[in-house]
Amino acid sequence: MTRLLAALAAVCACLLLVGAVTAPPPLEEGFRKPPMTAWPSVYYLWLNHYVDPAQMDKELEELKANGVGGVCIFDMGARGKVNVPPAGPAFLSDESLKIVGRAIRTATRLGMEVDFSVISSWDMGGAWVTLEDASKGLYYTTQAVKGPAKFSGVLPFPPVAPNVPKRAGGMPEWYREVALLAIPDARRLPHHEFVFELDPAGIHTLRRAVLYNVAHPEAAREFAIDVSTDGTRDDSFRQAFRGVLKPTEGPQEFALPPALARYVRLRILSGGDPATGRVQLAEFELYGDSPLNLVASHAADRARTGSRLIRYTSALGQRNVWTADNIHDGVKERPDGIWSSAGPPPLVIENPNAVLDLTAKLGPDGRLNWDVPPGNWTLLRFVCLPTGERLKVPSPNSDGWATDHLNAGVTKRYMNYVISRLRKELGDFKKTTLKDLYLASYEVVGPIWTPDMPQQFRGYRGYDMKTYLPALAGHIVKDGPTTERFLYDYRKTLGDLLVDAYYRAARDAAHAAGLQIESEAGGPGPPIHQVPVDALKALGSVDSVRGEFWPRRPTADALWVVKETAVAAHIYGKRRVHMEAFTSTHHFEDGPQDLKDSADRVFCEGANHMVWHTMPHLPPEAGKPGWFYGAGTHVGPHEPWWPMAKAFFSYLARASYLLQQGLFVGDVLYYYGDQGFNFVPPKHVDPSLGFGYDYDVVNPEVILTRLATRGGKLVLPDGMSYEVMALPAREDMDLDVLRKVEQLIRDGATVVGPKPLRSNGLVGGPARDEQVRQLGEKIWGPCDGKAVRERPYGKGRVVCGLTLREVMQSRNVEPDFQFTSPRNDTRLDFIHRRTPEADIYFVRNMQPRPEKVEVSFRIKGKQPELWRHDTGEILEAPEYRIEAGRVSMPLELDPTGSVFVVFRRPATASRTAPKPEPLAPPREITGPWELKFPEGWGAPPSVTLPRLISWTEHPQEGVRYFSGIARYERDIDIPAGWLGAGRKVLLDLGRVWVAAEVSLNGKPVGIAWKTPFQVDLTPAARPGSNRLVIAVANTWANRLIGDARSASGPRYTRTNITASNGVPWAKMNPLESGLFGPVRLLQAR
Repeated sequence: MTRLLAALAAVCACLLLVGAVTAPPPLEEGFRKPPMTAWPSVYYLWLNHYVDPAQMDKELEELKANGVGGVCIFDMGARGKVNVPPAGPAFLSDESLKIVGRAIRTATRLGMEVDFSVISSWDMGGAWVTLEDASKGLYYTTQAVKGPAKFSGVLPFPPVAPNVPKRAGGMPEWYREVALLAIPDARRLPHHEFVFELDPAGIHTLRRAVLYNVAHPEAAREFAIDVSTDGTRDDSFRQAFRGVLKPTEGPQEFALPPALARYVRLRILSGGDPATGRVQLAEFELYGDSPLNLVASHAADRARTGSRLIRYTSALGQRNVWTADNIHDGVKERPDGIWSSAGPPPLVIENPNAVLDLTAKLGPDGRLNWDVPPGNWTLLRFVCLPTGERLKVPSPNSDGWATDHLNAGVTKRYMNYVISRLRKELGDFKKTTLKDLYLASYEVVGPIWTPDMPQQFRGYRGYDMKTYLPALAGHIVKDGPTTERFLYDYRKTLGDLLVDAYYRAARDAAHAAGLQIESEAGGPGPPIHQVPVDALKALGSVDSVRGEFWPRRPTADALWVVKETAVAAHIYGKRRVHMEAFTSTHHFEDGPQDLKDSADRVFCEGANHMVWHTMPHLPPEAGKPGWFYGAGTHVGPHEPWWPMAKAFFSYLARASYLLQQGLFVGDVLYYYGDQGFNFVPPKHVDPSLGFGYDYDVVNPEVILTRLATRGGKLVLPDGMSYEVMALPAREDMDLDVLRKVEQLIRDGATVVGPKPLRSNGLVGGPARDEQVRQLGEKIWGPCDGKAVRERPYGKGRVVCGLTLREVMQSRNVEPDFQFTSPRNDTRLDFIHRRTPEADIYFVRNMQPRPEKVEVSFRIKGKQPELWRHDTGEILEAPEYRIEAGRVSMPLELDPTGSVFVVFRRPATASRTAPKPEPLAPPREITGPWELKFPEGWGAPPSVTLPRLISWTEHPQEGVRYFSGIARYERDIDIPAGWLGAGRKVLLDLGRVWVAAEVSLNGKPVGIAWKTPFQVDLTPAARPGSNRLVIAVANTWANRLIGDARSASGPRYTRTNITASNGVPWAKMNPLESGLFGPVRLLQAR
């Protein structure tokens, strides 16, 4: 027995050793079998909170079986037909909790991740929110008084939102007086003005201006353009041009005398309606020697940082005044009233010390008794009022006030209520897969305020804001630069307060319950919604970051919040970069092949987990296609192409898995400044840096608390490192940030950018400006970008006047990725991540055509492998060259194709691919084809196609308007010589929409969902005759179009969606569908 046990032990040891030797490395195993954290999640929408529990269980099971790794449960109101779906229970009511609990328990049983949106739609709010906790705004009224006199009267009260509860007599149930200020002998500015900092930053020669007026009695007439090269004080500007506008829409171009400018001031000198005192203007553009509009905002061109509107004569967020950013947002044709517009120009309060604070004299009924001193006085009454904002699209029984997002107590009360309700149903959260509570994007509107804003402002900035309150009503306090500095402090405070009182307060409440916060913090961003926050700081304050992208937005890159989210993950040490994915108003118009390119693009920007928008819950009575939210590329068991969706999900999962590994590789760290409202534009190539290097962006918080220098590189605690830091082309910098930059340079960092000359804001006054100037002089010295372009400092150096590419070359840092092509319009993109064991590159072809290129990687002595995330194959590169610290190789990419190039194993010598053996020429499979349709959807049982055509070209209506899966069947002949060792037989379908599943001799062999539409027939092929079946799916669009066009025929569909992107179904053209060919057999190795 002892010998037997010993022998068995030896056998087991050998088996363990064999297993250890043959087990694939973790990276390879994860690629071939991605974990659930890599598979896409879905927004699981419960429209109108109408849920069938049994159907919900079935949906979750189908989602898991088809490759969905998690759900974000989201209660939402339906848009479209009234009472469709019927109204369900109120969000988080006892009945609601039973459904929520069942969903989370089912997902837990299935091993699916669960996020739970704590709001019925968005922004934070609910039926249980009291008016005291509701969103607040700052409002004001103005009254003129002349002295000397005794004044006794009730001052005008600001207009109150119609839905705000009121007492008898019309006063709101809740309000707080903020201040009553008396302004003596203030002069009114004779005009409205806008001050722009040109983009790109620097001095430009101006050549022409283009203005767009409005055809309206309030149209602007005379205007002036003033220029400055050294600042924004009034005396820094000189008039360069004066002109007259016609009261008509469309562009009006003016040639300018050549003028140098870094800043431009546009003044509107006359025009408007004397009866109303209002004036309007549509758009302002300015050009130099290039076709680039120098005053275009980020909203007009998301690929640019955009021109900064640093001063304008309007109230902050107040209704019925200048909507200032509209003046350069690129939108030139809109209905009247959407342009920039305003009432009378502002007051200039040249001596703020003469302003009297009469707040204590104001009675509870709004009556003021005051002995008015001699002179003309303007009374400004500021009042904090509920804005009346409610939830955006709540389920019918769940509406309520939006919360005061600037009050930490309100946020914690709200979160604790939600958590207590969930705990009542679920008990111990650790026994579930509920991990994150989700906060959707911040889209609060109106002049946001909070009752203790003056106290909060003093706490953050250290001085009393009351003297400067007129600036929030659009007036100028002391002078333009002083007003700018106060507004900087105000915006900075708003941003800090939003992070602390909303995101961090919500996070703290979640952590106390053992949960985390995931949020699209800082989003959606301009041009859709300017969030009053440093977006990176907001994203850094939550546990998990989520961005958003819309593949079909008509405005360039609007709602493309990807690079920003990835950057935040990189600099704050977060591994997963979640994306609200494929959001759209083009219902049922896209399939996987249409979405792939946008997915590849966001992968190159740093995203690594998709949260598909949307998968609606569809009870059986919803019919088909069912009930949907007003936006989304809908996915789920209701979709015709759902049986083929796992192929695309696998593609996303493999890519996500690899891009979740290790650390992002970037060479440049851009500092995006310290202004209160800040954002990161989509990934783009900085002309100063050029193609081949990647980058991150950094904010003040990370510089001050996480950034250090080690070995001449800028490093973060999580292992991220960068070669250089690039500063914005601005004269101002926060003193604390500059002190930290000085330390970084002294310790060995290379910093590129101009010498800071002053601080920003009013904190510290002129003394702080002088400290910035002196420290800037100490570091930069004579380095002015002209005579002196770089200067050593400590162990590091500052550079000014060289391009970033020149700086990288001076550090002997070559581009991370390069390519050459016989074409001059080849466009590739890439991203690089590094683990201790591997370098992982993702390379994307941006052109809709095949590309044969030579690619080069900044890799020393490693062998390249091609990891195909569409198939899961890992292939050694057949040919590559190792030379001078780089690896180069030929690479063939499909139209809009992509591939991972992974370096794991050492290599010392180049490899040349052997000359390939010749292959047999392709064999086209021609008609006739038998095309079979399922019953019940208006199509005939089958039709014979002499040649392949789109279903929409067929003479029978049932075929033209068919939606679903139809099967092409026929016999094909495979030559015996095509099969054998080392040979494969591929089926190339030519063109397909949406996707196809191929079976040969009754055996499924693959799904074709992207270009090239190919599957490998080899596993099921036999010499001679083979039975081929190609099942092709489209979307619901064509059947919806057919039903909408049918006056008396049967209707096959039911849905609340009546249009796609605003076009009614009956007016849309059917979408080309089916198998178009040419279908060919290909021999391959």
